Amino acid sequence: MVKRQKQLKNKLKNLQRATQERQQRLVKQEPRQTSALAQNLALLSDDEPSSSALETPLDVENVSVAHHPDLLATLRGLIAQQKLRALPDSRLTTDQLADLATELPLPLPRGYQQMLRELGVLQGFGYFFAGISQDNVAADLIYLNQAARQDFLTAVQAETLLIFAASEQRYLAFSYAQAGAPSVVRGDQQQQTTVAPDFATFVSQLAI
Repeated sequence: MVKRQKQLKNKLKNLQRATQERQQRLVKQEPRQTSALAQNLALLSDDEPSSSALETPLDVENVSVAHHPDLLATLRGLIAQQKLRALPDSRLTTDQLADLATELPLPLPRGYQQMLRELGVLQGFGYFFAGISQDNVAADLIYLNQAARQDFLTAVQAETLLIFAASEQRYLAFSYAQAGAPSVVRGDQQQQTTVAPDFATFVSQLAI
């Protein structure tokens, strides 16, 4: 376990170094300030494809919705198909979830809490579906929301969005802009699109 943790830390350092070098090159090519969030989100595993079902024109909002009543069963199925991967030792206890809730700006939906308690942080489709991580900022809900509010969310967005996943270029968030269960939106620093009416539907879209 110690050897594995050391390997992961070394890999993270190498990824961070490569990301910083790439961002420095981009800054030289285009004199535009790069946010801290953009610098740190390029921490995806090097064995993940650079594009995904969520990052291509065949996006989830263009796929017909199939109802999956069992959210956890659907997620486990995606893991079995190797479309999602659970990060080791990332499952949260009930007490940890309660502590996490006090640190987040908006409520964490029950379905997402079930995912974190039973499965933990998930990686796939080009995204980290975040929870608590001491090693990877892209897998940490608290960091994602603090950085997004500092770097690019407007005041109105900050009042209604809870970011739960991030890729190198985009984020996924729960939107509390309307009454009822929060919808799932996808965005970047320029625009935002609703992709599902709730988290269970969003997961069912991934399984199609």
